[in-house]
Amino acid sequence: MKLTRKKAAITAAVLIVALVAIQAIWRPFGGKGAFRSHEAAFDIRYPDAIIDSAALSRLPRDMIRVPLLHTLLTRDFVDYYESNAARLSAEGAVRRLAFEHDLDWRDELIKRVFDEPSRVLLWRSPDGRLGYWVMTMRRNGLAKLMQAVGNVAAGDTQLSQAGTLSGGVPVYALKLAVGHTLLFAAKGERLVVMSEPGILLDADGKTIGDRASALGKMLDDGGADALHAYRLDDAPAEVSGHRLIVSVNYLSFGYQAFFAGVNALRFDFAASGNSAGNSAGKNADQPDASGTWSTAALIDPAHLPQHWDSADLWRALPANAAACASLPVDWNDAADLFDKLGDGEQAASKIVRESFAGPAGVCWYAKSTLVAPVFVARLKPQAVQDPTQLAAIKTALASAFGDAIGAYEAKAGNEAGYRRLPVKTSEPSAGVTLWTRPVSARSGTAQSAGSSYAAQLSAPRYFPVTLALAHGYVVFSPDARLVDDTLAVLDKRYPAIADTLAPQRLATTVVSVTPGTSAALVEREAGRALPADQEAVFRNAARTHLLPKLHAVASYPPFALSLPDSLPSSLGWVPVEWHFEARASASPRGDAAAGRPLGAGPKTTDDDAATATSTADEQPAQPGTSGD
Repeated sequence: MKLTRKKAAITAAVLIVALVAIQAIWRPFGGKGAFRSHEAAFDIRYPDAIIDSAALSRLPRDMIRVPLLHTLLTRDFVDYYESNAARLSAEGAVRRLAFEHDLDWRDELIKRVFDEPSRVLLWRSPDGRLGYWVMTMRRNGLAKLMQAVGNVAAGDTQLSQAGTLSGGVPVYALKLAVGHTLLFAAKGERLVVMSEPGILLDADGKTIGDRASALGKMLDDGGADALHAYRLDDAPAEVSGHRLIVSVNYLSFGYQAFFAGVNALRFDFAASGNSAGNSAGKNADQPDASGTWSTAALIDPAHLPQHWDSADLWRALPANAAACASLPVDWNDAADLFDKLGDGEQAASKIVRESFAGPAGVCWYAKSTLVAPVFVARLKPQAVQDPTQLAAIKTALASAFGDAIGAYEAKAGNEAGYRRLPVKTSEPSAGVTLWTRPVSARSGTAQSAGSSYAAQLSAPRYFPVTLALAHGYVVFSPDARLVDDTLAVLDKRYPAIADTLAPQRLATTVVSVTPGTSAALVEREAGRALPADQEAVFRNAARTHLLPKLHAVASYPPFALSLPDSLPSSLGWVPVEWHFEARASASPRGDAAAGRPLGAGPKTTDDDAATATSTADEQPAQPGTSGD
């Protein structure tokens, strides 16, 4: 059939459109090895975490030897590296390269990476996770492998040379998927893999000087400088062992100023081989006695308080907390924060600098929320015994509380300017002063309806933010009930955390966790975050997968972490001991019941510790009654 000119033009147009569509979706004619680089912002000299492992593929399996982690984690975690998207993409790319270029390492390359001794350096990405990483490994026969890679890169669209390091070492880019490219380089028998081009290249594709130098050095020493930054020797992990180091700055979401004396945590696993008693009646994924984990902390005594003695804190904090920590606050640094608030806080800055002593404590309770813990700090004995100093402290705290606490309340009054609800001051007993200000917030711990400020609050919920000065302690919480409970402990009307800890470890215990109460708190928060009428799918998923894990964790007894009696005189690692403690003989009512919103059904969507009680500023909740 003879094509007319019109039909030929239409056919050509259709072909052009088809080619444009293919190019847009598949890009077979894209530039060889073309990829876009966005410089990643991080300090390559100080990673947020380090994994030093004899075999990365065995790390998840060895982690679940810890009974609590075995309860929490699933088989999917153990098989993570087998089904990880990046690994599968890399395997697919390697197999294609091997097939098209007639290479013989397609089934072994990725497996070798995960089954050989490796060191992984990780940094936080903008989303807060450990998204940037560099992995170093050593493998016999790597030189021959990289020679083949160099030959392939000369004529492949997925593999290309992206740059060079010192000494002319080529850096190759392997495109795994749209927007996902790995960089790698090798020197001798050492291989370095980068999670993305931005680790080495800037937005223009040029190498970043200091990072190129650091990565070039990793090809010689395998990342020893990163270990030296954490005061560790460049020693390989134990046979079949692992060493995990995590910066406390990362774990604390950047709030390390509250405990500047603790720089990092380290978890070591030393394998001891299969034991004789490990064969009968055990599944392959169950923990056994063939290896042990140990914990250590990198302590900097120059930033610790005068004495990191936590005994007085545990005597002041209410029992049955979901989680508690003793924070070695540097009070001079804390005073600097008040200086930044303005000239009006100079008195508070002076008081904090001169009158506060020792560590501070922070605790979360199931009756409240994750955003409303209670903080406790101690005053120096001489400040408490001197009436003049005590009066000055009270004045400074009142001024700082009134200036720093509060939110704009549109209904608070008719006067112009920034309107807030008034601060209520009370002295419920001798030596006790309370300051309270309601602050409207959708996530507040109390309901606005029924409170004396209902007409003035801007949201259906609010925080009864409370500060207390009592018996030489300063207590603060966004939830007034927790302050009331702490005052009850100080008045000997309610048991303290100290009643559940071994007396000989009171001073050295730095963390206390009650799994049953923690599970209740998590369940409660999940129920509030997933209302049945808005998040039915996620709520059902949480009931199916989260609740069984929480209930299993709740069966564990309380445990505590303690440090040695004496700490080093200079920056160094100290062992951290784990201890199981006795359960509290009593707990504030509502701590366990507070964990039912997720498991009780849709009718409890609005369940909250404040729904069945009056507001805390009108009827102070007492231990044994609050949080129902």
